[in-house]
Amino acid sequence: MTVENMTVENMTVENMTAEHVTSEYLRRCHADERLRSVMLTSHIPASFQNAHELLCRPLFADRKAMDALGSDVKSMFDIIISLPERLFDGDLGSYCSAIGIDEQRTALISRLRNVEPPRSGRADLYRDGSAFKLLEFNVNTGLGGADMVEVHRALMAAEPFAGFAREFNLDYTDTMAARADLLRDAAATVSGGREPVIAAIEADGGISAWVNGFRSIQHSMARYGIQLVLGELGQLKQKNGRVYLDGEPLDLILRYFMVDQLIDDASGQAAYEMICRVHEQGKLVLHTPPTSHLFNDKAALALLSDRRYRNSFSGAEQELIDRMLPWTRLLREGWTRFNDERVDLMSFSIEHQQELILKPGAGFAGNGVVAGWETERREWVNLLRRSAGGPFIIQHRVDPTPELIVDPDSGRLEHILPAWGVFFSENGYDGGFVRAATNPKTSITGGPGTRRTGLFTCNGQ
Repeated sequence: MTVENMTVENMTVENMTAEHVTSEYLRRCHADERLRSVMLTSHIPASFQNAHELLCRPLFADRKAMDALGSDVKSMFDIIISLPERLFDGDLGSYCSAIGIDEQRTALISRLRNVEPPRSGRADLYRDGSAFKLLEFNVNTGLGGADMVEVHRALMAAEPFAGFAREFNLDYTDTMAARADLLRDAAATVSGGREPVIAAIEADGGISAWVNGFRSIQHSMARYGIQLVLGELGQLKQKNGRVYLDGEPLDLILRYFMVDQLIDDASGQAAYEMICRVHEQGKLVLHTPPTSHLFNDKAALALLSDRRYRNSFSGAEQELIDRMLPWTRLLREGWTRFNDERVDLMSFSIEHQQELILKPGAGFAGNGVVAGWETERREWVNLLRRSAGGPFIIQHRVDPTPELIVDPDSGRLEHILPAWGVFFSENGYDGGFVRAATNPKTSITGGPGTRRTGLFTCNGQ
């Protein structure tokens, strides 16, 4: 394909789709060095640039399609939230056992068992042709990508992109503004209407490991009046029934520490218990609660996909699951079904290596993910045998539809593989961003060679 034949003729903005807008943007990037370099020349805050490597252009999507997708992912999340009650009569222990969470982790997760996570988060998806396929949910506090609004804001103020956006009626949803409102509302029971004191709390050593990312989030939240402070579990103190950080009582804790970080950390567990007690007393809000781990785990998707539980879902829910979710199973010895065929899961996973991907139930940024089609046969077989019965899922391959970029230096067209991050809330679509694999030798987004970019919506369709 060449850029020269990417023209949009005899069309109005009102009947242009995101595909048309993308074609026109690429054509203009080829002709205009300023446009194809605008990501480099726009005034993006240094705190953000220090935390993220950026793609050379934003991506575009139809607003109606994003609204429909936001509604779909919210409905999928509502189903996942209901799984313990629906499949296990509300027994969290049985639910955790079913998805491979051991007793020690279950006890930590269940500490505030009656506190549901907010119905908001981020869905990570691949687009396969015209359909979006759900890879995982993220409902913990650390929703990466919300600060991508800094890119949206900078591009809308930078020419020639700002002119292009006006011409084609492009817009974006300010995810960070929605996050700020959510946190104020959540903290109100403690803060009583004043501006809340909010702290991002990591496990000991965690702040320094991700300091650039935290600085970017701080900078972005400050635009909305929230002065986010940073701390670690070992710095927290209890006094007069409140939790303090550096001498200041906290209204809300953004929980960046993970359950796995507490397993071998007695002092961390003690600080966690203190937080939970004060939360129960109504003098602190823990956001998100530890129960979010139950629904963050990719093993929950295996329960949706497993045909043994199909009769637990309505016809409309079955249609949604079939449409959005790739075939997914917990990696276990025994029989299962692929389509309508009864198969031995381990034998099937070995035989169909080129079509399958192995993932840990928990994890992020592609850590621990192994694509069968990129792995030596012997290594794949050994890995499956070592992982069977553990906290791993096996999932059918989804080939993401590639997008094109124009290289800022050479002006040549290049392919990327995008993973779409779609934020959702009670209102549905709450903004989005894209992580793109730029390395043609890998299909796993999140590792080396991954770049981030903003997502603009086209309002014509």
